[in-house]
Amino acid sequence: MNETELTSSDFTEAAEPFRLFAAWLEDATKSEPNDPNGVALATVDADGMPDVRMVLLKGFDEKGFVFYTNFESAKGREILGSMKAAMCFHWKSLRRQVRVRGPVTIVSDAEADAYYATRPRGSRIGAWASKQSRPLESRFALEKAVAEYTARYAIGEIPRPKHWSGFRIVPQTIEFWHDRPFRLHDRV
Repeated sequence: MNETELTSSDFTEAAEPFRLFAAWLEDATKSEPNDPNGVALATVDADGMPDVRMVLLKGFDEKGFVFYTNFESAKGREILGSMKAAMCFHWKSLRRQVRVRGPVTIVSDAEADAYYATRPRGSRIGAWASKQSRPLESRFALEKAVAEYTARYAIGEIPRPKHWSGFRIVPQTIEFWHDRPFRLHDRV
C-alpha cells in the first residue's frame, strides 16, 4: 500500500486545483504503466440511463479538461443531448483518483484542427472511416472504408471531419482522493 499521505502543501494546492492536478498527473506519468491520461467518462442518454467508457485526456487548463471524439458516437450524442458529464481518473500505482463534474462545451474549430493535425495519419483516416458506436456490417466493410479514405486522401492533408471534435468539461467540482490505511482516506 502507498503509505504516503496528503501534506499541508497538497491542501494548499487544492485551492489551485489545476496546479494540484498537474502535479498528480506528472506523478502518474512516472508510475503508471499505461495511459496515465486515461479517464473514465460518464454521460447519460436521453432516458437518463448512465453510461461510462474510457477516453484519453488530451489537454487541461483553467477552462477545463479536454478530450476528442466522434460526435456521432454514443458518447458524442449523449453529451450533445445534455451538455453535462463527469470523469474519474484512477491511478492504481499511486492509490489516487480525481473526480470531475460539470457542464460541457465544444472546443473551437481552431483548437480541434490543431489537435487533429498532430494525430498519426492512420488515426485521421480512421476518423473518417469509423462509424463509431454503430454495428459493423463486417470487419471487411471497415477495412474497405479505410482503404477508400486512404485513396481519397493519398496526397495532401486530411481535413478534420465536421463530426469529429473536442469536448471540454468545465468543472463545477473537482475532488482529489488519496488512499489511506483503514479506509480513512484523504479527500480534498
